[in-house]
Amino acid sequence: MAGSISRHSRLVGWAKVLLPLAALCLLSTMFLLARAPGGTSDIPFAEIEEIAREQRIAAPRFSGVAANGADIEVSARTARPEGALFTIDAPRARMLLPGGGEVTVTSGSGTISADGRSARLTDLAHVDSTLGYQMETAGMEADLDTGRLSSLGPLEVRAPYGALTAGALTLDASDAGGESLVFSGGVRLLYRPEP
Repeated sequence: MAGSISRHSRLVGWAKVLLPLAALCLLSTMFLLARAPGGTSDIPFAEIEEIAREQRIAAPRFSGVAANGADIEVSARTARPEGALFTIDAPRARMLLPGGGEVTVTSGSGTISADGRSARLTDLAHVDSTLGYQMETAGMEADLDTGRLSSLGPLEVRAPYGALTAGALTLDASDAGGESLVFSGGVRLLYRPEP
């Protein structure tokens, strides 16, 4: 009987040493496998460095109501502050006119004033109107206080009644709900009557 107690005591003594060592080996193996590199890093360090160097806002949206009652919204892919302006990439301006019409202007780049009172869309601006006009020009300038749009140069227009070219365009919405498109500067019209 004394021999079996002695054997049991030695077994328990060895177990007290071996079991914690086995547990330690299992834990260290688990942590080593968890930290093994999984190939290329998913973090684009070059992009992080570029973002850290340059301040920018992703997907900005500026909106408000003009004095004539038009709802105006300017959105872009990115905006970067530069003095009293924000430089915007891939801007889109949308104006809901008081009379129910809508004008949308898209372009490659532009600027918006820090106070949000004016925007300039450059790099071939495309203008679409629910009045049936589709226009292309070198750029558009928007006075966000008054709700007035003006072209920055000559434009080509596809209208419901034909096609025209002009040196400039001004779009105004009145408080009464009407809209006016004023073409000026050598307007040439190619009239296509309805059949």
